[in-house]
Amino acid sequence: MSIKLMGKDYSKRDLMTYFGDCSSVAGVRRYSLSEGKSKGCNIIEITTGSGLIFEINETRGMDLGRCSYKSVPIAYQGYNKEVHSSYYETFADGWLRSFGGGLLVSCGLKSIGTPEEDKNEDLPLHGRISNIPAERVNIEEYWKDGNLYFKISGKVRESKALNYNLELKRTILVKAGTNKIIIDDVVENLGFSEEEFMLLYHFNIGHPILDKAAQLLTHSKEVLPRDKDAENQSEAYDSYLQPTKDYKDIVYYHNLEDDNDICTVAIINEEINMGITLKFNKSELDCFTQWKFTGLGNYVAGIEPGNARVNGRSVERKEGRLKTIKENEEKYFHMEIDILTLKGEIDSYKNKYIF
Repeated sequence: MSIKLMGKDYSKRDLMTYFGDCSSVAGVRRYSLSEGKSKGCNIIEITTGSGLIFEINETRGMDLGRCSYKSVPIAYQGYNKEVHSSYYETFADGWLRSFGGGLLVSCGLKSIGTPEEDKNEDLPLHGRISNIPAERVNIEEYWKDGNLYFKISGKVRESKALNYNLELKRTILVKAGTNKIIIDDVVENLGFSEEEFMLLYHFNIGHPILDKAAQLLTHSKEVLPRDKDAENQSEAYDSYLQPTKDYKDIVYYHNLEDDNDICTVAIINEEINMGITLKFNKSELDCFTQWKFTGLGNYVAGIEPGNARVNGRSVERKEGRLKTIKENEEKYFHMEIDILTLKGEIDSYKNKYIF
């Protein structure tokens, strides 16, 4: 393993020699927030040693919270901040009262998107999974082939007595000295009947990557506006405005090209030579939603792989996109997140994926 500091490479032995403990450079810290609606949120903070620092919120479904590179924010952070799951309002759009942003908010598992009543069940905006505390959370720190790894895992159970029993098992893996985050999720139906099942990975990118110089990079066979607002929007779908008063909720649906099942998307800002990329499997996540909300004080770009669109469960069923998970079945989801911080990295990404 080699971690670079001030232009110098440090091996494991070097780190132990100079610092005594590697956590001075790369490590994991665990703490709880202590005031306001954030009180009681259990946070795992990972410092990779490359300049990347990000959080995992145990109390909010093992989602990814604040994320920065050398103190430059990557993720959008809303004015709700971190909200403990006990404040979650389960009706209509109450989800927005506890949506604080962060790099990743998971949506599902029984519904995503538009709130509605369906099959005599109230389905809140974007489902419940992000507001359920994780259990069996485990942190591993280990060396392998000269490299230091951090592996964080936990389970999030979405269940309803006399009804369904779904479990999300999440593993987050990071190699020290890098800007890559790997997520491996397994959703298992622990119940005894086949269930309708929806999942969306709601990544939230903020300023300064998001700015008027930012560009969405996708290989899209088709891009469909969700509604008239998106259809009549002034800027192109793949460009972004500076913060704009009264900006509307704009959504596009993409049908992505894949390369041997692999899809890649990115938001790049070449003015500051920073960007974020996602890689995922189309066989696992066949729907890609782009969200634009570049308003004043709420300045965010969403890039959202999922297994359905965000029209609501009844619409997805009617239009044939709604998935199911059989009893005792497991479904796997793999995703890689890369933070680009140099012109050469951006050029390499664009050349590799022919943008």
